[in-house]
Amino acid sequence: MTQESVPRLKRGVVGTLEAIAQEIAAMAPACDTVAFMTSAAAFAFVLLPLAFLLAMVVMYLEVNTLYHLAKRHASAGGYYGYVATAFGPKAAIVVGLIYPLYQIVSTAAIPIYVAGVLLPGILNYFWGIQLPGWIWIPFIAIFVLAPIGLAMVGIRPQMKYIRYAAITELIFLAITSLIIILKAPDNTFQVFNPLAWGNIYGSQFKSLGGPFAALGLGMIFGITSFIGYGGSAPLGEEAKRTRDIRKALVMGVLVVGVVLTEVAYSLTVGWGVNNMVSFATNGIPGIIVYTEYMGIIGGLLLALFAFNSAFSDSVAMQSNAGRVYFAMARDGVIPKFFSYVSKRFITPTKSLAFVGITSTVIAIATGFVVGYFSGLTPVQMFTLSATSNEVVNALENAFDYLTTIALVGLVIAHVMMNTSVTVLFRRLKEVHRGLNVIAHPIQHYVLPTVATLIFAFVLYESVYPPVFPVTQAVITGFAFLAFSVLYTIWIAKKRPHIMNKVGTRINLVREEQLEGNTKKDSGE
Repeated sequence: MTQESVPRLKRGVVGTLEAIAQEIAAMAPACDTVAFMTSAAAFAFVLLPLAFLLAMVVMYLEVNTLYHLAKRHASAGGYYGYVATAFGPKAAIVVGLIYPLYQIVSTAAIPIYVAGVLLPGILNYFWGIQLPGWIWIPFIAIFVLAPIGLAMVGIRPQMKYIRYAAITELIFLAITSLIIILKAPDNTFQVFNPLAWGNIYGSQFKSLGGPFAALGLGMIFGITSFIGYGGSAPLGEEAKRTRDIRKALVMGVLVVGVVLTEVAYSLTVGWGVNNMVSFATNGIPGIIVYTEYMGIIGGLLLALFAFNSAFSDSVAMQSNAGRVYFAMARDGVIPKFFSYVSKRFITPTKSLAFVGITSTVIAIATGFVVGYFSGLTPVQMFTLSATSNEVVNALENAFDYLTTIALVGLVIAHVMMNTSVTVLFRRLKEVHRGLNVIAHPIQHYVLPTVATLIFAFVLYESVYPPVFPVTQAVITGFAFLAFSVLYTIWIAKKRPHIMNKVGTRINLVREEQLEGNTKKDSGE
């Protein structure tokens, strides 16, 4: 098949600013503020800022990994293409199946928390309005189906919306967090010291296995708050230049990580460093802190940014997952149905529709199943108030379950990428001179290994000691990994002719190099 006959997306419509905005939107910092920080505080308590600081450091180690892989490959496949270029087709198929999984379950988690816990809590806190426990279900249309519709109609309107929404959101969080910090009476660097809080949180830490185990559990939600990192990678095929994607990979996690660490610190000192147990059990602690320090306007603005963040996050995540399915179908790894490109919108509309429908089904099923195992029957879901302890606990557990599955997917994908960097540069056997003699082993061996070891620690803490629903989510994630491996073996056996195409049919980096050589040969 010639290159021209291969289904492709429209090139040259995504610049550096749009790619960075996609990174910010996919990480959804305002949504992280009202959701992931509450979940992280349930384990880390006063160590919440440290959990987010370390999560940022871990993810910034991944900048090194993705940057070097992005220099070799750019396509709609994103991570799938990176791993194929470095590690080969079998590993690429596994990553290609895992990556959309954690994007989809993250999308499914959004309406459960934002519409099921946050929205009822806000209306009850400010105006005493009581919503029914099932209110999150119709909001799936807003936080899952409407975003997938925006992703379908074309990359230009998607990028225009995300560019303004994401950057405004980040600026708002940075400024307002600074205001809280300057006003808070509890400012202290001891929140970054796990050994300083035994007298106050000793019993809570002990039940979780000690302060470092508690920190590790908190990091689960710190790291999953970065789960959209790499969101610009699947836009590689639509970028103006492949270096736009590399710039976004470097800048995205840095700016979001710094702001999220600032926000985590501001919420901790704003609530009170000795009172973080009540922070963790409150449905809307972030809204309350903002209201206390900046009035009702501050609280409502945070809520509005969180809702907008949830929407833009869903747009970015589903858009990314759909493009990876498109790339895999184009290579023959999954059914051809997913490789369809709309002639009108030049987007993979069928793969995007599948992502939206799957996210919807997972959200509804998880809400009721995890709710049942949390002690809430389906009848109670429809009869109890959304702000009742039973409903809040059940939906928070459902959210934790889905985001931990997402963590497993993220860890697996990034461990594979860290390994890919090492394998790639061992295979290339490049000759290095000057400072590169020192930089080469650090960038291509040491940093990827350190990142992998930290991921392994966080994953271990999510399994032992067992904690519901975190441990169950890890088991689910590894079950899907087992399926991915078996499917890959089946593909390799039944369709060996496609293995040399996997992840490498379209590579914009190579095309740019060829275009550059052509211009040189023609004297342009």
